[in-house]
Amino acid sequence: MDDTPLRGAVERLFQPGRGAYVGVEIELIPAFEDGGAVPPAVLAAAFDEPFRLAARPSFEPGGQLELSPRPRPSVASLMRDVVPLLARVDEIARTVGVTLTAVGTDPSRSCTEVPLRLATPRYRAMQRHFDRLGPDGRRMMRLTASLQVNVDLLPGRACVEQWLVANLAGPALAAEFAHSPHLDGRPAGIPGVRTHIWQGVELARTGYDGRHLDAVDPVGAYLAFAAAAPRLAIPEAAASGYHLNTLFPPVRPRGGYLEVRYLDAQPETRVEVAVNTLAALMFDAKARRAALELLLPTIECLPQRWSAAARGDVAETADLLDIASAGMRRLPRGYLRSVRVAP
Repeated sequence: MDDTPLRGAVERLFQPGRGAYVGVEIELIPAFEDGGAVPPAVLAAAFDEPFRLAARPSFEPGGQLELSPRPRPSVASLMRDVVPLLARVDEIARTVGVTLTAVGTDPSRSCTEVPLRLATPRYRAMQRHFDRLGPDGRRMMRLTASLQVNVDLLPGRACVEQWLVANLAGPALAAEFAHSPHLDGRPAGIPGVRTHIWQGVELARTGYDGRHLDAVDPVGAYLAFAAAAPRLAIPEAAASGYHLNTLFPPVRPRGGYLEVRYLDAQPETRVEVAVNTLAALMFDAKARRAALELLLPTIECLPQRWSAAARGDVAETADLLDIASAGMRRLPRGYLRSVRVAP
């Protein structure tokens, strides 16, 4: 098969962005007061136009609510948008008898209690595909929620450094921000069930074994990853761009920015801490290079490190947080609201 179109599409994913913009996609798990699953239409009907414009709300396959405020040129300006949006969405949800929980896995329900709310051809194809491999694909679609942080890609060598650090820091940061202690609605005995679920979805599509990474040729490695991943059984998947959007690695290049996808959904007080941490590691050159020096030797043992992340126990976490904390203090004045770090 001629991979020229796919190669061109992958190369465009690693193009630089606007500077140091940062964004978030905040997922929340809705439930009625009696614990029942919430049809998306219930919440959607309650959203007024100002909220829609500011939050750009959407829904995940299991009915998880996602808020996607516009990226901003600093964490400070982003959080000035996020804080009132979170207060407003809680207020809206209460008017229709719904509670919103910022947690990485549904705390009280299993897949049998959460239907596929968005039964589009894409999601039906994904579910059929994942069901052949085991239960975790269905769990991922219906029961999980994340805090996704989007960061601009910088030009030149910095882009490669960002890509490697964002990926290699994943186990440590997923462990630090682990907030998913339930599996199928029951306590699981580990803090990072969402990370555990992602490791069981489909490694050819998620890269949780590090197969999409190479320190020398990151674009070539991602191209090989994309080319080898099975295409979904829908006509649209024949297009290179569509196929790339059906890959779910811990960090996904998007053309101008990276989606950092491995963090569990966080309570509001922890959202800013997580964004500060990633902004420092991505945009402060000294922090980025120190993190790369710390983490590059771990590139060959990512499967073990992701398993440790689900248990909340990754050896490099404290050192990485120290590097990020120092980086925060070097970021331009006013870029952060305050230097809020993980304890």
